Amino acid sequence: MSGRSCLLTYREFASKLKDLFEHKKRVSLKDVHLLKVGRHFRYGKNKIIVGRNETENKLLVQMKMPNDYCFEVQNCGSPIALLQGPKTRTALEKAAGLTAFYSDTKQDNVLVKFGKGNFNKSLITRILSKGEVEQLRIT
Repeated sequence: MSGRSCLLTYREFASKLKDLFEHKKRVSLKDVHLLKVGRHFRYGKNKIIVGRNETENKLLVQMKMPNDYCFEVQNCGSPIALLQGPKTRTALEKAAGLTAFYSDTKQDNVLVKFGKGNFNKSLITRILSKGEVEQLRIT
């Protein structure tokens, strides 16, 4: 028997899976694999996934769907974040704020670049507070 155990026994993974089925009508295998990558957040109809390291950042870029937006704070250590769902102004701000929160920036107002295929759009955002981050986290 291998040393691996079922992912469903991990509370965090089970919560992510439950959230996925509650918010998506057609679930693909790619959606399920994406549950194993990054930190997952929910803002209304939007899902935001933030990479924890360079490997996860690369996976997020590889696994993104055509309508997903990628986010990054440039010129500092930054995660890649994916925004899935409607691209409302507040959803963009939440995704940018989460990206800034997990980046290495020390600025109050952070320039976050984003886009579908490349980082051709930008917005200036504030870093979310720890409390705001926890409210969005899927647990």
